[in-house]
Amino acid sequence: MRSLVLSDIHGNLGALEAVLETAPPSSYDRLLVLGDLVGYGANPNEVVDRIFALGPHVLIRGNHDRVSSGREEPTRFNRIATLAALWTREALTENNRKRLADLPAGPIIVDGQIEVCHGSPVDEDTYVIEKDDALQALQATERPLCLFGHTHLPVVFEHDGTVLNVVTPNPGEQLVVTIQPNHQYLINPGSVGQPRDGNPRAAFATFDSEQNELVLRRIDYPVDSAQRKIVGAGLPGTLADRLSLGR
Repeated sequence: MRSLVLSDIHGNLGALEAVLETAPPSSYDRLLVLGDLVGYGANPNEVVDRIFALGPHVLIRGNHDRVSSGREEPTRFNRIATLAALWTREALTENNRKRLADLPAGPIIVDGQIEVCHGSPVDEDTYVIEKDDALQALQATERPLCLFGHTHLPVVFEHDGTVLNVVTPNPGEQLVVTIQPNHQYLINPGSVGQPRDGNPRAAFATFDSEQNELVLRRIDYPVDSAQRKIVGAGLPGTLADRLSLGR
């Protein structure tokens, strides 16, 4: 079984299209989407329509999906995120607001090997960055491989039963992870639409269950076009600037 794993697209249609061109439907058997389809980027409707048209095997909500759909208010967002979420709420069609509002929360069990969540299996809004956060998340997982998003940082936490190892991709390189038996994994594919690891390229992952191989991948996309769209839409200029920085 081959899976394509996407997270944190954030309304960036150009980044999503670049990923889907690199990994077309013929290259995978199922699509797993870990939340935050919208927020920050200037093409929320196009991204939602594109993802739903692909018929994901699993599609869960992120915090920006909840706020942008009107399911909740941005009480925990900073000023820039609030402005972007409220702009997105107004820009979304009624149908797409409903689609996002109806998305299920994680964690969701995918199969006997995989579960997915947005932030953590403990809480969908938790940012798993430090080892302590990862250990707490791993204690709550029900499958050996848990895929998560939210932080926009590609990372692999691997627990062999004794030691927790942390691996991040080298800049500009893909990272191949061989899933070992009797190990636990907590893996973030990174953000498609707003990377924050200093690498502006769109991030995603592929997983081949027969080969037990997960690959964290990056792909170039027209960042300047996405920036122009953000500025042209009247969204905060900071959101355009950070795309070229990968921050």
